[in-house]
Amino acid sequence: MAYKRSNKKHRHWDSSRRHKKQAPKINTKGRRPSHITVIVRPNEHPERAIKRFLKKCKKLKIVEEFRKRQYYEKPSVKRRREKLRRKRVIEKALEK
Repeated sequence: MAYKRSNKKHRHWDSSRRHKKQAPKINTKGRRPSHITVIVRPNEHPERAIKRFLKKCKKLKIVEEFRKRQYYEKPSVKRRREKLRRKRVIEKALEK
């Protein structure tokens, strides 16, 4: 079965599109992006909206995640830290 081939070379991208202005790409280190939005409700004080935003940040542990990823931690150090944490939890449970 034959098909038509055009004489033009097929390009996967158009060179004219390359130079169009696009929104800057935001690099995130984490696997899941942190898109936290707080919409100010009608007749709501802005301070209250800020408080809701901070509560959402704490719930998703964004600041802790940032601090944890700020420096590289060896896997052996992570395992050791988790082991000590588990040990403390068990000891605390046995005290009660």
